[in-house]
Amino acid sequence: MKKDEVYEKLRVKIVTNGIEPGEILNEKELMAEYSIGRSPLRETLFRLQEENMIKPLPRLGYMVTNLNIAEVRDLVELRRELEGFAGYLAAQRITPDQLENLRTIIREAEDAPSRDQCISSITNYYDTRFHDLLYHAAGNQKLIKVLQDLHITMLRIWFHVGLDAIGFEHQAHNLYVVLKALEQKDPERVRVAMESHVDLNAEQIKDKFL
Repeated sequence: MKKDEVYEKLRVKIVTNGIEPGEILNEKELMAEYSIGRSPLRETLFRLQEENMIKPLPRLGYMVTNLNIAEVRDLVELRRELEGFAGYLAAQRITPDQLENLRTIIREAEDAPSRDQCISSITNYYDTRFHDLLYHAAGNQKLIKVLQDLHITMLRIWFHVGLDAIGFEHQAHNLYVVLKALEQKDPERVRVAMESHVDLNAEQIKDKFL
Protein backbone atom coordinates (compact mmCIF):
# COMPACT_ATOMS: atom_id res chain seq x y z
CA MET A 1 0.00 0.00 0.00
CA LYS A 2 1.25 3.51 -0.79
CA LYS A 3 2.43 5.67 2.09
CA ASP A 4 -0.22 8.36 1.44
CA GLU A 5 -2.95 5.73 1.70
CA VAL A 6 -1.50 4.39 4.94
CA TYR A 7 -1.26 7.93 6.29
CA GLU A 8 -4.95 8.59 5.59
CA LYS A 9 -6.07 5.24 7.03
CA LEU A 10 -4.12 5.76 10.27
CA ARG A 11 -5.20 9.39 10.46
CA VAL A 12 -8.88 8.42 10.12
CA LYS A 13 -8.54 5.74 12.79
CA ILE A 14 -6.86 8.12 15.24
CA VAL A 15 -9.20 11.06 14.62
CA THR A 16 -12.39 8.96 14.76
CA ASN A 17 -11.22 7.08 17.87
CA GLY A 18 -10.78 3.80 16.00
CA ILE A 19 -7.34 3.76 17.59
CA GLU A 20 -7.79 5.19 21.06
CA PRO A 21 -5.50 7.65 22.87
CA GLY A 22 -2.73 5.79 24.67
CA GLU A 23 -2.65 2.83 22.27
CA ILE A 24 0.76 1.68 21.01
CA LEU A 25 1.53 1.43 17.30
CA ASN A 26 4.14 -1.21 16.48
CA GLU A 27 6.14 -0.75 13.28
CA LYS A 28 6.37 -4.45 12.39
CA GLU A 29 2.65 -4.95 12.92
CA LEU A 30 1.84 -1.90 10.78
CA MET A 31 4.21 -3.05 8.03
CA ALA A 32 2.43 -6.41 7.90
CA GLU A 33 -1.09 -4.96 8.15
CA TYR A 34 -0.61 -2.39 5.38
CA SER A 35 1.99 -4.19 3.24
CA ILE A 36 4.35 -1.24 3.43
CA GLY A 37 8.11 -1.00 3.78
CA ARG A 38 9.90 0.36 6.82
CA SER A 39 11.13 3.60 5.20
CA PRO A 40 7.77 4.76 3.75
CA LEU A 41 6.06 3.73 6.99
CA ARG A 42 8.44 5.87 9.01
CA GLU A 43 7.74 8.82 6.70
CA THR A 44 4.04 8.27 7.37
CA LEU A 45 4.55 8.06 11.12
CA PHE A 46 6.66 11.21 11.04
CA ARG A 47 3.77 13.09 9.38
CA LEU A 48 1.41 11.91 12.12
CA GLN A 49 3.97 12.89 14.74
CA GLU A 50 4.18 16.39 13.23
CA GLU A 51 0.41 16.66 13.67
CA ASN A 52 0.80 15.65 17.32
CA MET A 53 -1.32 12.53 16.81
CA ILE A 54 1.42 10.15 17.92
CA LYS A 55 4.69 10.34 19.81
CA PRO A 56 7.69 7.97 19.75
CA LEU A 57 8.33 5.58 22.62
CA PRO A 58 11.89 4.17 22.66
CA ARG A 59 11.95 0.39 21.99
CA LEU A 60 8.15 0.21 21.97
CA GLY A 61 7.03 2.09 18.87
CA TYR A 62 4.64 5.04 18.87
CA MET A 63 1.85 5.97 21.24
CA VAL A 64 -1.32 7.73 20.15
CA THR A 65 -1.30 11.03 22.02
CA ASN A 66 -3.79 11.54 24.80
CA LEU A 67 -6.62 14.06 24.67
CA ASN A 68 -6.97 16.41 27.59
CA ILE A 69 -10.73 16.92 27.73
CA ALA A 70 -10.21 19.42 30.55
CA GLU A 71 -8.64 21.74 27.97
CA VAL A 72 -11.72 21.83 25.73
CA ARG A 73 -12.83 25.25 26.96
CA ASP A 74 -9.38 26.74 26.34
CA LEU A 75 -9.21 25.15 22.88
CA VAL A 76 -12.68 26.40 21.93
CA GLU A 77 -11.91 29.95 23.11
CA LEU A 78 -8.66 30.02 21.13
CA ARG A 79 -10.19 28.47 18.03
CA ARG A 80 -13.17 30.83 18.16
CA GLU A 81 -10.93 33.89 18.08
CA LEU A 82 -8.63 32.55 15.37
CA GLU A 83 -11.45 31.22 13.15
CA GLY A 84 -13.10 34.62 13.37
CA PHE A 85 -9.83 36.33 12.47
CA ALA A 86 -9.29 33.94 9.54
CA GLY A 87 -12.78 34.76 8.30
CA TYR A 88 -12.07 38.48 8.67
CA LEU A 89 -8.94 38.18 6.52
CA ALA A 90 -10.58 35.83 4.01
CA ALA A 91 -13.37 38.34 3.35
CA GLN A 92 -10.71 40.73 2.06
CA ARG A 93 -8.56 38.24 0.16
CA ILE A 94 -10.70 35.38 -1.11
CA THR A 95 -10.64 34.74 -4.87
CA PRO A 96 -13.64 33.95 -7.11
CA ASP A 97 -12.32 30.39 -7.57
CA GLN A 98 -12.08 29.89 -3.82
CA LEU A 99 -15.63 31.17 -3.36
CA GLU A 100 -16.91 28.73 -5.98
CA ASN A 101 -15.05 25.88 -4.28
CA LEU A 102 -16.72 26.75 -0.97
CA ARG A 103 -20.12 26.67 -2.68
CA THR A 104 -19.29 23.24 -4.09
CA ILE A 105 -18.25 21.84 -0.72
CA ILE A 106 -21.47 23.02 0.95
CA ARG A 107 -23.61 21.61 -1.87
CA GLU A 108 -21.81 18.27 -1.68
CA ALA A 109 -22.33 18.15 2.07
CA GLU A 110 -26.04 18.85 1.67
CA ASP A 111 -26.40 16.15 -0.98
CA ALA A 112 -24.46 13.52 0.99
CA PRO A 113 -26.76 10.68 2.16
CA SER A 114 -27.25 10.79 5.92
CA ARG A 115 -26.38 7.12 6.07
CA ASP A 116 -22.95 7.84 4.64
CA GLN A 117 -21.19 8.13 7.99
CA CYS A 118 -17.96 6.39 7.05
CA ILE A 119 -15.01 8.75 6.72
CA SER A 120 -12.37 7.36 4.38
CA SER A 121 -10.15 10.45 4.43
CA ILE A 122 -9.80 13.30 6.93
CA THR A 123 -8.27 15.41 4.16
CA ASN A 124 -11.38 14.99 1.98
CA TYR A 125 -13.91 15.19 4.81
CA TYR A 126 -16.33 18.07 4.12
CA ASP A 127 -15.57 19.89 7.35
CA THR A 128 -11.80 19.70 6.82
CA ARG A 129 -12.05 20.85 3.20
CA PHE A 130 -14.27 23.81 4.11
CA HIS A 131 -12.00 25.05 6.88
CA ASP A 132 -8.76 24.45 4.97
CA LEU A 133 -10.06 26.46 2.04
CA LEU A 134 -11.09 29.31 4.31
CA TYR A 135 -7.73 29.27 6.09
CA HIS A 136 -5.86 29.46 2.79
CA ALA A 137 -8.16 32.25 1.59
CA ALA A 138 -7.05 34.23 4.66
CA GLY A 139 -3.57 34.22 3.15
CA ASN A 140 -1.58 33.99 6.41
CA GLN A 141 0.73 30.97 6.45
CA LYS A 142 1.39 31.06 10.20
CA LEU A 143 -2.33 31.21 10.92
CA ILE A 144 -3.03 28.27 8.56
CA LYS A 145 -0.74 25.91 10.50
CA VAL A 146 -2.13 26.87 13.92
CA LEU A 147 -5.74 26.54 12.79
CA GLN A 148 -5.17 23.22 11.02
CA ASP A 149 -3.72 21.77 14.23
CA LEU A 150 -6.63 23.14 16.28
CA HIS A 151 -9.13 21.78 13.77
CA ILE A 152 -7.71 18.24 13.95
CA THR A 153 -7.60 18.34 17.75
CA MET A 154 -11.24 19.42 17.94
CA LEU A 155 -12.22 16.73 15.41
CA ARG A 156 -10.55 14.12 17.64
CA ILE A 157 -12.44 15.42 20.66
CA TRP A 158 -15.69 15.43 18.61
CA PHE A 159 -15.43 11.70 17.97
CA HIS A 160 -13.93 10.92 21.37
CA VAL A 161 -17.04 12.17 23.20
CA GLY A 162 -19.31 10.06 21.01
CA LEU A 163 -20.37 12.38 18.18
CA ASP A 164 -20.23 11.08 14.62
CA ALA A 165 -19.72 12.10 11.00
CA ILE A 166 -23.34 13.12 10.46
CA GLY A 167 -23.70 16.77 11.25
CA PHE A 168 -21.68 18.79 8.81
CA GLU A 169 -24.46 18.73 6.21
CA HIS A 170 -26.90 19.86 8.91
CA GLN A 171 -24.79 22.97 9.47
CA ALA A 172 -25.18 24.06 5.84
CA HIS A 173 -27.44 27.01 6.76
CA ASN A 174 -24.78 28.35 9.11
CA LEU A 175 -22.14 27.92 6.43
CA TYR A 176 -24.28 29.69 3.85
CA VAL A 177 -24.25 32.70 6.18
CA VAL A 178 -20.43 32.56 6.07
CA LEU A 179 -20.53 32.21 2.29
CA LYS A 180 -22.93 35.14 1.85
CA ALA A 181 -20.76 37.41 3.98
CA LEU A 182 -17.69 36.35 1.99
CA GLU A 183 -19.48 37.12 -1.28
CA GLN A 184 -20.29 40.58 0.07
CA LYS A 185 -16.70 41.00 1.25
CA ASP A 186 -17.93 41.97 4.70
CA PRO A 187 -15.10 41.13 7.15
CA GLU A 188 -17.08 41.73 10.35
CA ARG A 189 -20.01 39.62 9.21
CA VAL A 190 -17.69 36.77 8.27
CA ARG A 191 -15.95 37.03 11.64
CA VAL A 192 -19.26 36.75 13.50
CA ALA A 193 -20.48 33.91 11.27
CA MET A 194 -17.31 31.89 11.84
CA GLU A 195 -17.48 32.47 15.59
CA SER A 196 -21.10 31.25 15.53
CA HIS A 197 -20.01 28.15 13.60
CA VAL A 198 -17.42 27.33 16.28
CA ASP A 199 -20.00 28.04 19.02
CA LEU A 200 -22.41 25.55 17.44
CA ASN A 201 -19.80 22.79 17.44
CA ALA A 202 -18.79 23.65 20.99
CA GLU A 203 -22.40 23.39 22.20
CA GLN A 204 -22.73 19.94 20.65
CA ILE A 205 -19.57 18.79 22.41
CA LYS A 206 -20.67 20.44 25.67
CA ASP A 207 -24.00 18.58 25.56
CA LYS A 208 -22.10 15.28 25.61
CA PHE A 209 -20.53 16.23 28.94
CA LEU A 210 -23.90 16.93 30.61
